[in-house]
Amino acid sequence: MTLANCPRVTVLMPVCNAASHLLDAIQSILGQTFIDFEFLIIDDGSTDDSVALIKNFQDARIRLMHNEVNLGLVASLNRGLESARGEYIARMDADDISRPGRLAKLVNYMDKNPEVGVCGSWVRFIPEANRYIWKLPKGSEEIRCWLFSSVGVAHPAVMMRRKLFVENGLFYDPDYRHIEDYELWGRAIKYMEFANIQEVLLDYRIGPDQICARHESDQMATVVRLRAERLRELGINPSSPEQELHEAIMNCRIPADKDFLDRAEQWLLRLESANKAVGKYNLEIFARRMLEIWFSICSTLPDNGICSWKRCRNSTLWSNAEVSLWYRIRASGAWIIERGFGLRHGR
Repeated sequence: MTLANCPRVTVLMPVCNAASHLLDAIQSILGQTFIDFEFLIIDDGSTDDSVALIKNFQDARIRLMHNEVNLGLVASLNRGLESARGEYIARMDADDISRPGRLAKLVNYMDKNPEVGVCGSWVRFIPEANRYIWKLPKGSEEIRCWLFSSVGVAHPAVMMRRKLFVENGLFYDPDYRHIEDYELWGRAIKYMEFANIQEVLLDYRIGPDQICARHESDQMATVVRLRAERLRELGINPSSPEQELHEAIMNCRIPADKDFLDRAEQWLLRLESANKAVGKYNLEIFARRMLEIWFSICSTLPDNGICSWKRCRNSTLWSNAEVSLWYRIRASGAWIIERGFGLRHGR
């Protein structure tokens, strides 16, 4: 196939010693129903068979670049942003699989919504037996509230409007290695709208070779620093114990302790109050997000005097979120399913 000088899309994929899953990743891009793209692959000093595998593909849309030395993911991504020719940049990781219609659906959405600068989708985890689907929020205000505590879009699944990123100097920050996407989205959403297509467009591989698994301790330390910045934006300068409590809540790692649960509830209510004072996030959506976090915490704790459904639903967080009766019914059903599953498995 011939390569256009100005393709609609640049698919950006850094590669470093990724030979084990690389063929599937490349084939999933070359097999897209949308064909007006360049496939920009940046080899970051691979010492395995990755480069040889890439060169075996006889497709003119592939543009292979080499880093003279291993620069790391952040530098490779920034080089890709600067070198991309496409109007849109679609991210891709070397161990994931894009569904055949991924690019077509993302381009169609971006074309119809010019205010959107970042569009992602739901992703399915592989090779987990339960094929868990990560359902990310749809609209920009929901995503903004998610970004307070976690990522609101899946990095390998996104498409970005290149012009908005380049003109506003939005590049990945090396001071936030291993969570560079999380930090970038927090800056970028000040300049553009975000969205997620509500269907699975990418199979997202998880396992011991993933960056988040290999660098978990460094990643978590950086997350703590970034979340502390987000708290200060709400006017909260957390003490060390408060920061530890905040991290336990946001990571849904609350110990089976009634007093700790009570403290978690009061902390979430404090976050709501702080947001009302400064108005950083949409009040209704932020309150609903705090409720979602509260429900996740409660549903994982044992019902042995620590957290019952009555304890969960009697929280002020429910009334603050002003959720509908249908929302409460669905939450009750989810609780029953979770508890039934736990009982069947001796939890």
